[in-house]
Amino acid sequence: MIRKLLATTALASLMVTGAMAQETTAPAPSGEPAMEQPAAPVVQADGHLVSNIIGEAVYNGTGDDAQNIGKVSDLVLDKDGNVQSAIIGVGGFLGIGAKDVAFEFDNMQWAERDGDRWLIAATTKEQLEAQPAFDSTPYKPAMPAAEAPGVTPTDGVTPTDGASDTTTEAPAAELQTAPAEPAPAIEPAEGNLASLIIGESVYNGVGDDAQDIGKVNDVVLSSAGKAEALVIGVGGFLGMGQKNVAFDFSKADWAERDGDRWLVVEATRESLEALPDFDRRPYDVAPAASADTSGAPPAVAPTVDTSANTEAQTDVTETAAIDKSALTEVQMSDMTAKDLEGTTVYGADDAKVGEIGDAVLTPDGQVDAVIIDVGGFLGMGSKPVAVGMDTFRVMADKDGKKYLYTEFTKEQLEAQPAYDKDTYAANRDQQRLMVR
Repeated sequence: MIRKLLATTALASLMVTGAMAQETTAPAPSGEPAMEQPAAPVVQADGHLVSNIIGEAVYNGTGDDAQNIGKVSDLVLDKDGNVQSAIIGVGGFLGIGAKDVAFEFDNMQWAERDGDRWLIAATTKEQLEAQPAFDSTPYKPAMPAAEAPGVTPTDGVTPTDGASDTTTEAPAAELQTAPAEPAPAIEPAEGNLASLIIGESVYNGVGDDAQDIGKVNDVVLSSAGKAEALVIGVGGFLGMGQKNVAFDFSKADWAERDGDRWLVVEATRESLEALPDFDRRPYDVAPAASADTSGAPPAVAPTVDTSANTEAQTDVTETAAIDKSALTEVQMSDMTAKDLEGTTVYGADDAKVGEIGDAVLTPDGQVDAVIIDVGGFLGMGSKPVAVGMDTFRVMADKDGKKYLYTEFTKEQLEAQPAYDKDTYAANRDQQRLMVR
């Protein structure tokens, strides 16, 4: 059942994007073999996708001595959709103990070379770590009053008359306890976090008959950092066969009630499904073979010293590009948790099943399990799964890049209960996937 609003939310009109021009190819003259037309080059868009920014590494330069100073964990948008800050996670180990700090988005630049792209911020890791920690609480839905700290819900039962109470009264001093102080009210922020927009449900109204018409899968930003469109996934079943369409960001409104929040647009599922498919390719980094080399020379990617393992590398190689005969096996005893971070995991059929997002350590510092992020869409909504280390083979290429192979399939991993760091110790046997 759709949730109700406490107050009416203004609804804006639907923006229907123009139909995409269709190209037709004239038939080849009879008697001559048809020539295969080369694929048209993808024209790079003058903007960005939020999903391409969140999770991106941040360096403080482009030279070989540049320092990896953190990773973008979120974006702060003002009430008009302009990106104000990038939230950068600094410090910590494998994401544990990392501190989120805000860095002005306008002071960041993109660097791109040979099919790779990263962000540059003119600062140091030490300077970021000295900044105050970013507090995301003001951007989240307001907590229902009954659940707020310091508020004790009543059950409607009134005390009985004192004359009929046969229990021994406690001393007066013990009864005179001070009431709990209510927590100070949190002033809501005038804006949004990108991470709270992506994955949000979209309805076409606020009444009980409103229709759930899709879910936000991404946000399109202009080159100046202004949100221009929501990429909404519509149709399909359980995420399969879903179609992504672009919807004007300014035409969507927020609705909120009892600690829950959702987006409202004046549209129907059918009208969204009639829009052109959203093509994300113009926003992705250009492949190395077709990267534009005109104009200024490309920035040089900071070199990572793999022998010292100063910074873990993320493998983005697809299975088909890996020559396993050129890989050598690495002893598990030679691996540290930091070596594993970001490494791609391949399943029983050599298909990519996920990436290492974290590791669980024993009290003596040994890796008890690795956390594989499986499933999800555009990097969002993935499920963390704990897998025992002795189920893997670790391979490395001549450059030291690591590849992990397991006998489990992606389906088996997705069927495993999600890893929960708060309950893992008590439910280790259930949460850790092992060979039986």
